[in-house]
Amino acid sequence: MLKGENIICISWLNWDRLPLITYHMMTRLSKNNRVLFVDPAVALTTFLFHPKSSRFLLKKIWFWFRGIKRVTENLYVYYPPPLFLQYGHFAINDSINQAYLGCFIARVARKLDFNSPILWLYDPYAVKPKGQFGEKLVCFDCNDDISSFANLYYKKKMLIASEDNLVRKADIIFTTSKNLYYAKKEKNPNTYYFPSGVDFDLFQKALSSSCEVPNGIKSISKPIIGFVGSITNYRINWEWIKRMSISRPEWSIVFIGPCLEPPPNEISKQKDIHFLGQKEVELLPGYLKAFDVCIIPYKGEEFLKSCQPTKTFEYLAAGKPVVASDIPELKEYQPMVKLCKNAEEFTSKIAECLEEGMSPSFVEKRVEISKAYTWDARVEGTSLLIQQILDTKRKHQ
Repeated sequence: MLKGENIICISWLNWDRLPLITYHMMTRLSKNNRVLFVDPAVALTTFLFHPKSSRFLLKKIWFWFRGIKRVTENLYVYYPPPLFLQYGHFAINDSINQAYLGCFIARVARKLDFNSPILWLYDPYAVKPKGQFGEKLVCFDCNDDISSFANLYYKKKMLIASEDNLVRKADIIFTTSKNLYYAKKEKNPNTYYFPSGVDFDLFQKALSSSCEVPNGIKSISKPIIGFVGSITNYRINWEWIKRMSISRPEWSIVFIGPCLEPPPNEISKQKDIHFLGQKEVELLPGYLKAFDVCIIPYKGEEFLKSCQPTKTFEYLAAGKPVVASDIPELKEYQPMVKLCKNAEEFTSKIAECLEEGMSPSFVEKRVEISKAYTWDARVEGTSLLIQQILDTKRKHQ
């Protein structure tokens, strides 16, 4: 693992939401390095276009006023000031945003003595690296096709162009899916494939007799079909959920995680669909223990091509059967992960899993798959490659 380095991580995922790739990578790297985690900036215009998110946006602005948050001795979280307009609308606006954020981040980095840092980017749009941080290396850790979230063609086109610029200039690139790997490798030969990981020791607790099922789910009738993760209307295939609820009213459907926007009315009014909210990560094994089948009902053709859901390995580490949308990155884990192309397949494959039950041989196979994808292993692998580049740079100085 890297040691004694200063790392500025610019994230597109929020520190205070579900612990995903940025959280897992940086908490582990901070054991032997100093890390400045830069939370994604909010845009003031979002209050107009997404008023239901106002409470969350105001919270982020309050965090900015409050100042730098020191999580551990080596790990700092910085909430940058709000932008006026988000990226992707106008080239001049993007340039202003990048210069504006870059200035604030550089100021904080100097204040904390983050000299000669490694710039570890997850957000390809936030800043344009050009030495303003005194960075010794630029790493782009690409874990999603973020441009696929844009619903306007011109915005998508601009975001792709901005990311391409970073891809060509970065010293090293990591990708979590093969689709992302092949796309980036064409433009930068120093690209490597590293899938997301799992906190194996934590999620395997779901198989322990000492792991208790939380009271909040004990009263829900079984079988329980469960999902853990952020809940957004643009990503969750609510049509599949609705049709499953209607055709199988005897099943309970449980969602655990923050609702980033209210679910559709036809979903929230269903008595057999339960939203339990966000839970502490340490409690998740207990909830997974209560699940009979775990689901990943994602939608969006472009999004699915590059998607590699972190929750897949968490479900498998808990020994649970998994039914997911037809995500190319998950094909190699069949039949332990059952993939679906439509609502009928989704419901029927969940029924298959319920019939199979928790077969000891299946549980063992699921656990074996997840063992190969720990966060510690990902940190070690990426660190080794970065260290090699740093060593080469020192030799040529």
